Amino acid sequence: MYRKTADNIMELNPEIAILPVGSLEQHGPHLPVMTDWAIASEFGRRIAEEMGAFLIPALPISTCREQMGKKGSVWMEPTTFYQMMMDIVLSLKLQGFKKIGILQCHGGIFIMTPLVRDLNARYNPEIKVALIDSNIFYPILQREGILDSQEFHAGEAETSEMMAIAPETVFMDRAIDCVPEVPQTYLSYGSIFRASPAGVWGEPTRATAKKGEKIFQRGTELAVEELNRIFAYMEGKDKLNYSNF
Repeated sequence: MYRKTADNIMELNPEIAILPVGSLEQHGPHLPVMTDWAIASEFGRRIAEEMGAFLIPALPISTCREQMGKKGSVWMEPTTFYQMMMDIVLSLKLQGFKKIGILQCHGGIFIMTPLVRDLNARYNPEIKVALIDSNIFYPILQREGILDSQEFHAGEAETSEMMAIAPETVFMDRAIDCVPEVPQTYLSYGSIFRASPAGVWGEPTRATAKKGEKIFQRGTELAVEELNRIFAYMEGKDKLNYSNF
């Protein structure tokens, strides 16, 4: 909807805004650094169309210090990201948007949860902010047979998604499978290159463009369902003594 004029948007008067968030960071030897941003852009477009929402262009930079070690990853400080997102959401609130769906397509934004909680605690019921992390759908897609392996970073799912929307940027002859022995929480103690020299956490060699399209289709369905569920939960709350939260 950001391709429309302001007058067109006024006529449509959507109450929901979709804000996709990606990251500019390394994705192994076979994927471009724009991977998270490209996936966020595609998911955002599909979800906004399904919900008749105002789509904000996907943000390409967030927090990704866990990718430090090779050139091409760009980040901001968590406090900067927090304030930037707060400003964006409050600008939407001032314009009359009632619901904001944040679509997180990069797992390393650890300040996102307190940000969303603070927004709802401070400004509910005037505005309702729902967070969808695309990573939570990968186990569901695996159970449904769309994915064959567990996804974390530059693995089967992300590689499939990029093959579906930007195949010219994917170099499958360079793909390397790697599932580190340490848990993902160890990214707090060293960059991903300490656990995986290739910067991959998953099995990209299992990827196909067909899987990628299925991920986008089913992921969009799951995201819309969860956004509606979250908004309905917040709408169903009565004031509790002094608090609307």
